[in-house]
Amino acid sequence: MERKAAGKRRKQNKMPVRRRVCALAGGLFVAVTFLWGRRLDAAGAVDLLSGRLWLETAALTALLTLALVRIFRMLSERLQSGSAVRTQPANLTCARGAGIAARKPVILRAALLFLAWLPVFLAVYPGFFAYDATEELEEVLSGAYVTRQPLLHVLLLGKTVVWGERLTGSCNGGIAVYVLAQMLLMAFLLSWILEAIGRAGAKRWFCTLSFLFFAFFPVIPMFVLCTSKDMPYTAGMLAVMVLLWRGEEKGGWKSAAGLFFSLFVTAVFRNNGFYVFLAMIPVIIGVAGKTERKRAAFVCGAALAACLGTRAVLNISLEPVSTDAQETLTVPIQQLARAWNYSPELFDGPQREVLFEVLPEEVLERYTPKLSDLVKIDFRTEKYREAPGRYAKLWLQIGKKAPLTYLNAWLMTSYGFWYPFTVIDVYNGNRYYTGSSYFSCETEPPGMRRSRIPLLERVYQEISWRDRIHRVPVISWAFSPGFLCWIYVLAGLYLLSEGKWRGIGILAPVYLNLLTVMLGPTYLVRYVLIFWFALPLLPIVIKSQMCYTAMDNGKSGAARTVFAPRRKRS
Repeated sequence: MERKAAGKRRKQNKMPVRRRVCALAGGLFVAVTFLWGRRLDAAGAVDLLSGRLWLETAALTALLTLALVRIFRMLSERLQSGSAVRTQPANLTCARGAGIAARKPVILRAALLFLAWLPVFLAVYPGFFAYDATEELEEVLSGAYVTRQPLLHVLLLGKTVVWGERLTGSCNGGIAVYVLAQMLLMAFLLSWILEAIGRAGAKRWFCTLSFLFFAFFPVIPMFVLCTSKDMPYTAGMLAVMVLLWRGEEKGGWKSAAGLFFSLFVTAVFRNNGFYVFLAMIPVIIGVAGKTERKRAAFVCGAALAACLGTRAVLNISLEPVSTDAQETLTVPIQQLARAWNYSPELFDGPQREVLFEVLPEEVLERYTPKLSDLVKIDFRTEKYREAPGRYAKLWLQIGKKAPLTYLNAWLMTSYGFWYPFTVIDVYNGNRYYTGSSYFSCETEPPGMRRSRIPLLERVYQEISWRDRIHRVPVISWAFSPGFLCWIYVLAGLYLLSEGKWRGIGILAPVYLNLLTVMLGPTYLVRYVLIFWFALPLLPIVIKSQMCYTAMDNGKSGAARTVFAPRRKRS
């Protein structure tokens, strides 16, 4: 008993120090992202040699640190005082008065979500056939595949549209079949999540708000009705998070099978999803605990084998042309392009020759600071593969001469993910984009928009292509990836300050996805959809980690995992 008491005292003594360190990290993160992002947004570069910048950063960090220490402490006191009076397991049954968001059957909630999205479907009929959808369909029709898009999604989308067209007699009908199927699946997934939130003992108002958020907040139906690969990828990550969180309540082979399938979907429906999956393996094993690590490793190993096996079968059967180099080297390509356009004198004669071998001069002239697609699309992959070391050497040589140019080249394609007060305008000037590039609110050929509710269609076009709503204070924050990034990062630091590693593990897909897309070609909402779809889970995960476990009111302190067999109820 004395040893346990001494250990508890040591833990309590460490808490204020850890809280201050995490508050300092949070203050520094917000200060840097705000001050640097403001300069990037205004001038297209940040000058790290500016003494004023560092003074402003230090002053703002100090103020924010003091505020966060107080906020973290108050939040802990509130959550712990609330959990101390809990007398019965809250997440074994839905909370009383949880309302339609939690108490109704999964099928009924799914039907209500589907009906809520149906007017948007009619307004944008046959759906948002956008973001490389035309190219994916063309690959299926021509039989000439490339690895730029995940092959499983190419086949799933292309074959569904082709078969739907044969069934309905029009390409619009084929697109509608895919969109309606995705709507149905997402309605069931989100309904299941709402049930989990209700079973966690959430208040009625929160359950209702979560339901209304999933049903009507524009970002949700935008992508539920979009044919891009981002929706199934996000759904996979979301299911992984819920299964890891619900492991404290449920376990057994069904949950393990669900985790296997969710990891597989995450890994195969976006190219960066495979790296998210690999990074999640040690996280999942760690969350499982000592007694269930073997089962966790087995599930992760099976998902990895299924992913690699699927890739191998598709590569052998479809024989796609590889574009992996230009996708992987997005950041170095953009850095060299910026260096050439801003400081061509950095390149001597031989270096120019090497550069033009993989990036011809007319391609480099297309450089735009916020989007690397215009340059990387014509990167000569075959030439690069002949001598990759030759071009890596060039990249290093120029980087030594202009490190700030390289830094700004990367920051300009990623700052929209973490700076809340910018308008996403990376595609402005192309197609329908004028004030904003928030979303591709269109039906690309061979589909054709046939709106049944033009007024609602114009609302979504306004959000997608105009910047009016994205410049309104407070309201624009709900649409901002940068603002949600602040929320998730500060929430993770709060959990870390309390030593809640399991909570960080549950939220890991959000953070890992953010890290991978930071190395992508630009910043778009579609790359960080998980910010919105996981938002109702965030406060529930935090509360569940700070309160007692549902199985025994915290008497044992033991947390169940998704792999543990379910206990029979008496």
